Amino acid sequence: MKSLTILIAVFLAACSSLMNGANTAQPVLVKDSKQQIMFTSCTGAVEDWGSCSRKANKACSNGYEVLNRDEDIVGAKREITFKCN
Repeated sequence: MKSLTILIAVFLAACSSLMNGANTAQPVLVKDSKQQIMFTSCTGAVEDWGSCSRKANKACSNGYEVLNRDEDIVGAKREITFKCN
C-alpha cells in the first residue's frame, strides 16, 4: 500500500511539472505589435483551452478579444489568435 501511495505521489508531481512547464514551452508570440495581435498554442495532452486563456490573460493586462480559435478533430491541436484590449 505504501508503494502505491508513493507511486501516485510521483505521478501527480510529474503531471504538475508538465502543466507548469507547458506554459513556457509554447509561448505567446506577437504577430502584429502595432495592433497588439498575438498568437499562442495550447496543443498537447497536458494543455487545454484554459491554458490558452491563462496565457492570453497574462499577456493582456486589460483583457483580450479572440480573433481566431483553431482546433483539430481529435483536440491535439489548439491555437488562438487574440488582440489585447
